[in-house]
Amino acid sequence: WADGAVGPEVAAAYSARRVRLLDALAGRGVAAYGRSGMNVWVPVPDETGAVARLLQHGWAVAPGARFRLDSPPAVRITVSPLTEADIEPLADAVAAAVRPSPARSYR
Repeated sequence: WADGAVGPEVAAAYSARRVRLLDALAGRGVAAYGRSGMNVWVPVPDETGAVARLLQHGWAVAPGARFRLDSPPAVRITVSPLTEADIEPLADAVAAAVRPSPARSYR
């Protein structure tokens, strides 16, 4: 950000999207992190399951294993391609994806 590779207007747009997504997730009770840049980090109980559930709803996110050394499972959401209209539906999908699956009994 500091070396000018990304113009200030682009950096500001990424920041606004990131903050908007963080707020939308918080409003749904989903813990998420991202202080700068174009990514939001969302802790999940199961990376593979969360990635698969989000993909089924049309959202591509990255499993966190590639980006972490010693932290719990999470997914990384890149905000750069998002539009304002994407934020609420994405937050709904993330909230659904991170909830534990309902218990099932087989008889």
